[in-house]
Amino acid sequence: MISRSLRSSKTFITLVVSVSVFTDILLQNLVVPVLPFALSERVGLTDSGDIQRWNSILLSAFGGALIIGSLFFGYLGDRIPGRRAPFLFGVLVLAASTVSFAVGDNLPILLAARILEGFSAAIVGTLGSALLRDTFGAEHIGKAMGYTSLAVTSALLLGPAIGGLLYEYGGYFQVFLPAYCLLVVEVILRLLIIEKEKPLTPRLHEHSAFKENPVHDGQVGNVEQGPGGPDPDSLDQAQPGEPEAQQLLPKTTHERPRQALLILLASPRFLVAMIGTFIVSCIACGFDGVLAPYTSDTFGLKATHAAALFLSMALPMFLAPIPSALTDRYGAKLPAAAGFVLAIPSLTLLRLVSPGTDQPFVKLLILLGLAGTSFAFTGPPLRVEAARVVAAIEQDRPGVFGPNGAYSQAFGLINASMAAGSMLGPLYAGYTRVWLGWGAMSLSMGIMSLMMLVLVLLVTGGRKQGQTCDG
Repeated sequence: MISRSLRSSKTFITLVVSVSVFTDILLQNLVVPVLPFALSERVGLTDSGDIQRWNSILLSAFGGALIIGSLFFGYLGDRIPGRRAPFLFGVLVLAASTVSFAVGDNLPILLAARILEGFSAAIVGTLGSALLRDTFGAEHIGKAMGYTSLAVTSALLLGPAIGGLLYEYGGYFQVFLPAYCLLVVEVILRLLIIEKEKPLTPRLHEHSAFKENPVHDGQVGNVEQGPGGPDPDSLDQAQPGEPEAQQLLPKTTHERPRQALLILLASPRFLVAMIGTFIVSCIACGFDGVLAPYTSDTFGLKATHAAALFLSMALPMFLAPIPSALTDRYGAKLPAAAGFVLAIPSLTLLRLVSPGTDQPFVKLLILLGLAGTSFAFTGPPLRVEAARVVAAIEQDRPGVFGPNGAYSQAFGLINASMAAGSMLGPLYAGYTRVWLGWGAMSLSMGIMSLMMLVLVLLVTGGRKQGQTCDG
């Protein structure tokens, strides 16, 4: 029997969220290499143009559902008292998606399955991150985010490979066998979670203090109370019977809860975190649409070479715990800036790998490996920065987000930014390469990284800035 202390421990909750992220990403990518065959063999499409079009539609539907779902479930997560119930609902959505893919033999079912996958990813990305924040606090969430980044990388590497091998040697239905096993494990783990209570806002702490003080002659504690209840103007005034030490404490003003999304979008620090997440996702996913065609057309490299190049970008994500630990210690500015400093030369120098270049494969391998390392150093810190902005605003303006805070909505916006980048990245890179060339594309990526470096240095919070509200 697993003890309650273990089920509510930081280690166990980190494990559950990491496994959830791994399962979700793995199941999304299991079907990626199989989709064209499902469209031809199960749906019955015969025209290659139709297969390509619907394959793109299904992939885009996931991104669209992820954006909408991140905003919706982020809002919902801050309106309900706990994370566990919607987090458990997420695995049921993923199960429905997996079964739909397995049995689907027409376009509406496959489309619905892909949309459900996007909603499931949104739930894990928003509520899973919010659950980690509730467990670790905004100042120590970086290390946990590092482990979830490892889970993402592992799933991205294993998903397409496992799906392709199972389809090749087993068949269509065999592709989903690992999914069913992981879903059972997921349900058990999410049921076992005992989450910590959401931290009360200062406003709620104050009300709790009122309730604990005895009531005497129309007074609650030392606050004067009229016929209609406590006088709001007396809340922040020293009372005659109040101890002198209490009178010397700084008085806190409280704001009525306001629309969290508007407050977050008005924060320069949060906007920089969103823009940075979008740009990193846009650049990283941009290579999906151009790397294999460019290396094949220009240098005659095979698919195995392209796979190795993609692998060189993905493997550095195993370094994610390093910038995550640095974020906990020094704030997001240092690791994020280091990542963009590395991205500028590595992305810009890709333009030199052009027709006539000696050993293009080796040079691409090195430069893309450095680019992947820069992604590892920028992604997790920007996500942690989003949580710290919420904490800073709540500390500076207690009660402004209401009793449940705004962490789910913050992570929802970050998730939506990442999804938007993953959708637009291949289009941006593809059209830029076709119209302006490979060199212009890589140069534009370097310029975007330089712009982000400037924004991070000017706006993103460091360790001492972590609890200072900017907007």
